[in-house]
Amino acid sequence: MYHDYNMEKILDHIRTCPKKKFILDTDTFNEIDDQFAITYAMLSEDIDLLALTAAPFLNSRASSVEDGMEKSYEEMVRVRDFIDPDGVRNIPCYRGSRDYMKNVITPQPSEAAENIVRLVHEADDIVYIAVIGCYTNVASALLLDPSIMDKAVILMIGANKFEHIDANEFNLMQDRAAARVIFECGVPLVVLPAFDCTERLYMTNGELMYYFWNKAGAIGNYLCEIFNKDEHFPDDEDGNCFSRQRSIWDIGSVAFLRKAEKLCHVNVVPARTIDARGMWRDLNDGRNMIYVDRFYRNEVLSDFYTVVRKADLK
Repeated sequence: MYHDYNMEKILDHIRTCPKKKFILDTDTFNEIDDQFAITYAMLSEDIDLLALTAAPFLNSRASSVEDGMEKSYEEMVRVRDFIDPDGVRNIPCYRGSRDYMKNVITPQPSEAAENIVRLVHEADDIVYIAVIGCYTNVASALLLDPSIMDKAVILMIGANKFEHIDANEFNLMQDRAAARVIFECGVPLVVLPAFDCTERLYMTNGELMYYFWNKAGAIGNYLCEIFNKDEHFPDDEDGNCFSRQRSIWDIGSVAFLRKAEKLCHVNVVPARTIDARGMWRDLNDGRNMIYVDRFYRNEVLSDFYTVVRKADLK
């Protein structure tokens, strides 16, 4: 099936397709939200997860862009194997780009980009590709073989809402050239902004522990452990208690694909891109994009917890 670059047709496909084909491109070691997104995608009965691909990143958790990608690869394999230790689901993991793009015309080669191209061509239906880290792998795949745009739809977590003066946030700022490729190449695009949108998908330690600790298999306990470690719960050495919410931004990509118009507010708007400084600007080429300006936090988190608990993991 081809989407014909029609946003309403894509939204109808999301509503009606019983099992949507999905690739998750993730900087899994950058924060802790990617691990939740992988879990959500692997266990959702209406998602056919074709592959996990490791996105590069650079911050205090990595010594280089390549190191960030390699750590992300190792973490995504760890999460996958917690959920599926016997490999029954047969979900491959691929290493991604070892550096960012240098310009908007030269792809960064990687097994991730090559396998994204292959998987889209092999599929007999639309393939949704969620970019929940920086955009290098997916932009490179689009440059390597632009024909995949006929069957691919990109879900992009990142940037800021259009009301902000600029689009600059962590995912987008790492590789603005890759962001421009995705915005401008013509591939159907779903923008799930980070700040003021997926940012609102707050999780609390108490809620997570209540639903998952010793109730959702090895992955449930692992998610509790990394959440507590990241947020320094439940107290410190002086006995001080902490009550915090933590944004689990990246589950928004899976929530959108599962129940777009029930779990978030969906708009079809004129396509936009960014300039060299990361400022929003209109494309003015007659194309549209899908844009989510609000997620319904309680409904999304309820769906996530239900999906994992109903999987009855051991």
